[in-house]
Amino acid sequence: HLLAIDPLNTEHVMKVNQVEAEYWKKSEGVRVDWSDKILGFDCGGAQWVSEVALPTGQLASPDMSDVQYVKEVYNIIEANHIPAPAPIEQRWTARSTAQMSPAYSSNSEDIFSWVGIIMYLPSEDPAQREAITKRFFQYFRMTDVVRKKFNAQEHWAKIEMPTTIGETVQAQEQLRARYPVELFNAKRNELDPGHILSNHLIETLFKPT
Repeated sequence: HLLAIDPLNTEHVMKVNQVEAEYWKKSEGVRVDWSDKILGFDCGGAQWVSEVALPTGQLASPDMSDVQYVKEVYNIIEANHIPAPAPIEQRWTARSTAQMSPAYSSNSEDIFSWVGIIMYLPSEDPAQREAITKRFFQYFRMTDVVRKKFNAQEHWAKIEMPTTIGETVQAQEQLRARYPVELFNAKRNELDPGHILSNHLIETLFKPT
């Protein structure tokens, strides 16, 4: 409700962020319970999110790229006066053995950090939602230089359909540089020849060459 008052006013968003930080500071504590009770939370309603995974060294010798990544995103926010709501989400995982995972690695000691940026859609007003959407994708494109620098890969559930031919080609090239796309397509054709478990986004991104 606070963000809905003026969601693209950077000064207003900063004040809301400060209030939220104070709330969480006062809510600090320890709780022990089953994982489904601990991990459940209210994500805050409708929102635009981009989340990426980046390699950050090994458990015994982290390279601190996780910290540097967030610092550089923060610098972009400040330099461009972006009305970025809290939080910049960050979590860490072990590597994955799945070749199509953004956190895939053949080294069992590797660790990955996942970083998410967000803009909420706090009201149903069409004009406001359109303005926030436009600003979010400007924010997203500004941080592209950081994603490339740290070899960060987009979370599969956060990839949006490209809107131009140039964006489509770029997305296809990035995926082919990171993932075994030909093997993935071969397995799809073998196990799902009718592409029943596919959609327009998948068909676009993994279009055979």
